[in-house]
Amino acid sequence: MSEKTAQALEISSAVKSVEESRVLPLAIAGLICFAISVMLGCGAWYLFGSHNDSKIEQPIVADLQKTNVSVFEAKPTPTETFAPTPASEISGQLEANQTETNQPEIEGIVKVEGGEIVTGGDANRPLKRSIINDFAIAETEVTNAQYAEFVKETNRAAPLGWKGDKFPDGQENYPVTNISWRDADAFCRWLAKKLDAEVRLPTEAEWELAATGRAGKKYPWGDGWNKEAANSQESGGKISAVKSFALNRSPSGAFDMVGNVWEWTQDKVTDKNGATDEQVEQALKGGEILRVVKGGSAGETASQISAQARYQIPETTKVPTVGFRYVVVRKQ
Repeated sequence: MSEKTAQALEISSAVKSVEESRVLPLAIAGLICFAISVMLGCGAWYLFGSHNDSKIEQPIVADLQKTNVSVFEAKPTPTETFAPTPASEISGQLEANQTETNQPEIEGIVKVEGGEIVTGGDANRPLKRSIINDFAIAETEVTNAQYAEFVKETNRAAPLGWKGDKFPDGQENYPVTNISWRDADAFCRWLAKKLDAEVRLPTEAEWELAATGRAGKKYPWGDGWNKEAANSQESGGKISAVKSFALNRSPSGAFDMVGNVWEWTQDKVTDKNGATDEQVEQALKGGEILRVVKGGSAGETASQISAQARYQIPETTKVPTVGFRYVVVRKQ
């Protein structure tokens, strides 16, 4: 072996020895770092981990208990409560009772879920599909007591049969009648100011949706006539107080939408194709503005009463078998 070769082997052996001497300290240091990391992780979990969840939740549960309100149970309005809400009380309740969609959730008004509804289909009214947004509608027809507030505050002429601004004794919860479409529209504008909301008469499509829901049944309770469910000639032919027929309640919770009294709607008849009979045609030819009334009344027979029942009368007409209810929509 040459001298140069021997020197190269000595240098290689020395380098190898140095590298081996470095590995051991590095391994020891790595183990120490790993042990420290494990210890720190365990400590953090102990201090801040899941065993403290109960300490975080306890104040929240306590706050819910302080409110004394169950978030799991909703108590429906009892149907035994027959007195409608006075218009003066509705105003104070509106701001305190709102849904996320800004629809009022107040006593005396019920929410109607929107959707597609098909109306018409007879000789005087072709089939029509309408898309309706959610809205709220009066639970009952406007009563004498509610209308009396309007008369007192506005000095509007009282309905026929009243003495001044006084309705007949014992009829505070009867639907107000002998009022024209213009009277009903004026009531809605008066109430709109009190509620700071849009208040108006329902369209015919809205009215039918409120009466039967999207299923489009013939009556609020289903497709078959039930003499115990609605006020008609068969039950005496006399107008009764609102909510007198517990079965006459729509899927949305509105009472008496068929029978008892006809109800004004917004819809206007503009040509003879929408006329029901010759008398209506003559009124149109005479320049009368005709509006649609819905549902039938106690003066009709069972065969003439349904959610689809309609007639057209001049908006100035005042008769003892026509009343109204209103729609409320919160301003956006």
